[in-house]
Amino acid sequence: MMHVSELYGLDIYNDEARYVGKVNDVILNLESGKIVRLTTEPLRAVSKERAKAVLKDKSVLFKNVMAVGDIVIVGKGSNAPTREEEDSEAPKKGARYERPRVKYPRRSLLGRT
Repeated sequence: MMHVSELYGLDIYNDEARYVGKVNDVILNLESGKIVRLTTEPLRAVSKERAKAVLKDKSVLFKNVMAVGDIVIVGKGSNAPTREEEDSEAPKKGARYERPRVKYPRRSLLGRT
């Protein structure tokens, strides 16, 4: 089993052995817990228009990933966001952001559980 953090920095090649780029960001669907896209440019602090351009031109759909090992191999397919993806990635009107809940083991002040 591979952790998401292990994807960062891996080289991406297509099925014709052409270099696509390095994994820079991983986009997750937090509701389903699945990886949606791998980007070759960062999405931090960019405008909405720039983010759309990165998603369209500088990313690959994870469903097109054929294999992951020392490199990532992707098959052919459109990189443009599908209508379904756009709907699932956009926040719902009136929806509030909720921080994921993480359970930590209880510890007493003496360090015992």
